[in-house]
Amino acid sequence: MTSTASRWVEVPGAPAIDGLRFRFYEGEDDLPAMAEVANAFNESNGEKERWSVEMMRAEFRTPTHIAPEDGMLLGFVGERLAVYSSIEFADTTEGERHYRSLGNLHPDFRRRGLGSAMMAFNEGLLRDLAARQVHPGPRKLITWLDDANVGGLELVEQRGYERVRIYHHMTRPDVEDIDVPALPAGVEVRPITREMLPLVWDAAAEAFRDHFGGHDFSEAARQRWLDDPLMEPELLVVAFDGDEAVAGVQGAIDPDENEANGYLCGWTDPVFTRRAWRRRGLAYALLGRSLQQLKERGMTSAQLGVDSQSENRALSLYERHRYAVDRSASEWHKPLAWAR
Repeated sequence: MTSTASRWVEVPGAPAIDGLRFRFYEGEDDLPAMAEVANAFNESNGEKERWSVEMMRAEFRTPTHIAPEDGMLLGFVGERLAVYSSIEFADTTEGERHYRSLGNLHPDFRRRGLGSAMMAFNEGLLRDLAARQVHPGPRKLITWLDDANVGGLELVEQRGYERVRIYHHMTRPDVEDIDVPALPAGVEVRPITREMLPLVWDAAAEAFRDHFGGHDFSEAARQRWLDDPLMEPELLVVAFDGDEAVAGVQGAIDPDENEANGYLCGWTDPVFTRRAWRRRGLAYALLGRSLQQLKERGMTSAQLGVDSQSENRALSLYERHRYAVDRSASEWHKPLAWAR
């Protein structure tokens, strides 16, 4: 059910804003305005990450379940994009199916009822989708919000969501005095080429299969990862035991983010270790090597994200490498039957 024809849609409960109208995503010509809204939204919430048109193009070209033409709603005031939202679903490691709604609202249009109307619209889309599906386990509506987004937090609480998980953004303020311990016997780091990327993806996917929440290991998700414009195989630090990739850290550098924020901060995220090789110090050792790489590339600090309740004690591991929490975001749930 996709179309490139303009299809303006009615959003019940939309605020009375002169010139306000809604339609679904119509293609890559929408991306520059969407990137502008996303970056303004992030900045207003204290987030440093930047969206480029190239990043969005890679993200939307290979959807897993719902094409953006069917699940991404854009709200315009006159000719200006004011807000957009998306829906998706994923199955979790606990046997649940999560129906997700996310939104980006330009701060110029806050506190005018746009977010509330679009969330209600998205819940209706997700409820209708769930009615056409069969799933043996519990099904929930979920969303993510920066904890600095006060208006968004008020909205989800009003709509019956409950906070279930907190995720931290952590920054290491410098890349000096990096601890790089030896690897366990029989394990070595090897350079990664682009041809080896599917092997690394498969290892990381296996490592995250017992982590909390819904993780997308589909072919479409792998293609999005491969197409990410920030992907540099040279910044992947991966440990091998024989022919098996067993643990790794993905380094990345976003020039747009660094320029916008006036710093030189690289990413060391995600960090993964397959179950059979855990509790051997691999993640800590590889993270030190990733920090070294970023330093060699001219970075002066590093960042990553972490599940604050990780069963693998990831938070304490990163603190040992002198990362500190500087901001947080939360995952919010409510049972699907509560949608209204």
